[in-house]
Amino acid sequence: MQKLILTSLVLTMACGDKDDDGDSGPAADDTATNVIGGGVFEDFINVTDAPTGDISCFTGALATEAAADNCVAQRSMAGQVLDFQEDDPVDEATVEFFWADAIFGAPDETLTTDANGAFNVEMNTCEPFTYRVTTDAVLDATKTTIESHDILPNKGAINPVSHEVNSVSSTTYALIPTLLGVSPDVSKGIVAGRAYDCGGNNIEGLQVVVDDGNGNIPADVVAKYFIDDFPNRNQSYTSADGLWILMDVPVGNWVVSGYVADGIGGHTLVAQTQLEVLADSINISSIYTGIQDGVKMPEDCLTACN
Repeated sequence: MQKLILTSLVLTMACGDKDDDGDSGPAADDTATNVIGGGVFEDFINVTDAPTGDISCFTGALATEAAADNCVAQRSMAGQVLDFQEDDPVDEATVEFFWADAIFGAPDETLTTDANGAFNVEMNTCEPFTYRVTTDAVLDATKTTIESHDILPNKGAINPVSHEVNSVSSTTYALIPTLLGVSPDVSKGIVAGRAYDCGGNNIEGLQVVVDDGNGNIPADVVAKYFIDDFPNRNQSYTSADGLWILMDVPVGNWVVSGYVADGIGGHTLVAQTQLEVLADSINISSIYTGIQDGVKMPEDCLTACN
């Protein structure tokens, strides 16, 4: 699910043209500690065009999703770490899993991929988790890549369940200043994702903003958007590809909120995700209409499992 999101995002940055952002994006909800908010909500959330997409599942309040009966079951994940730009296996990558879906304390499982980027780990289906991928710092081959709210689907009797894990190369990351017009602050992090409507399609006309959960927006965050999977400095909200990126998000726990124009001069909050941002990393977490925490269950987790 997130593989497609990041692949588009990273391929965009790797192959894209120089169009970038420059535009104000949505405001963000962060929950970072020791951060002084200085951002202005209206600089991020100011779209007036009506959104394109099905937002009928949003009933006025954001909600959460839980797995249906018997869908949480232990399975073996037949995982593989793939590079986003080339889609090649990443060998000798360290993959750390956090079953509580948040990075705090020691990881619950730590594995090293083989020559084919493959690994196996025992875990529960239909329960969100966070993972972090790194490689030997001396080799400078990859950027620390974190994905929040990933979910292993329940495939019934199928065991192990195949699943791809993301890794962004240092080469791709180095292209960001050229393609987005912004040099990332390595003491902070990048948050990126896609905006989805009720049918799992992209939302056009949405803006994002990050804050600390109390409305405090960090001062130096920049929001950027894309057109046809390429960054565009003149695009001020999500296009048909639904892609967004927030640069220079301080370290800490944050909330990313997605807003659309309400048709009467205001804006409606239709989606959120919550995640922790680490320094000098790329953090992936998409937003889904009607969902408040970024945890979107696969379809086979929402109906009773055998």
